[in-house]
Amino acid sequence: MNVRSVIKVSVIIIVVAGLLGVGVYMYHMNGDSLDFTDTEVRVVISGSMDGEPRTEYDIETIPVGSMVFIKEVPTEPHDKGFYSSLEVGDVVTFHYTHPVSKEKMVVTHRIVKVVDTPTDRIFTMAGDSIRDDPTNSSEQVITASSGDMIGEVVGVSPVLGDISTYISSAEGKSVLIGLFAAILAVIWVGPMIFKFILSKNQGGHD
Repeated sequence: MNVRSVIKVSVIIIVVAGLLGVGVYMYHMNGDSLDFTDTEVRVVISGSMDGEPRTEYDIETIPVGSMVFIKEVPTEPHDKGFYSSLEVGDVVTFHYTHPVSKEKMVVTHRIVKVVDTPTDRIFTMAGDSIRDDPTNSSEQVITASSGDMIGEVVGVSPVLGDISTYISSAEGKSVLIGLFAAILAVIWVGPMIFKFILSKNQGGHD
């Protein structure tokens, strides 16, 4: 096997190992599921969930800038089982209209109260950091029948959030291009440099 082939195989092994590692991590972030067809990802830009960790729940906290993995509400057929599975402590993402400003927003908060009625299920949500502040009693209320629920948060990754934010910046895009260029250089130019150095060393012994 020549030098170029050795370098190519080494790069392939490293890339495959990296992809497998990423795959396992993504599987865990997706609620231990390989089905991403009903998953939505978002980067949280608000600190409303960056409160004291709730260690008794699967989602303990969501630091600012984290990427969240959201299992979307089933649409076909209308699945009431999704709503019946939600309970206090779960973190959900939903559409919400501010009662004063009338601003429409997407919010990710924790369920703090669930009330069942004969015809519907009512969810009350609040941010962890807001609940940690005794002077702030802000809550949001939606129903299962409103169609405002987007889905349940099953995974939180501050690392992927930071990477996503960085890559989307001008500096991050430049670094990414440079990284690909470096990989190509290692694959195609590296063997020539290695052969040149080797030939020089061999010539010095004659």
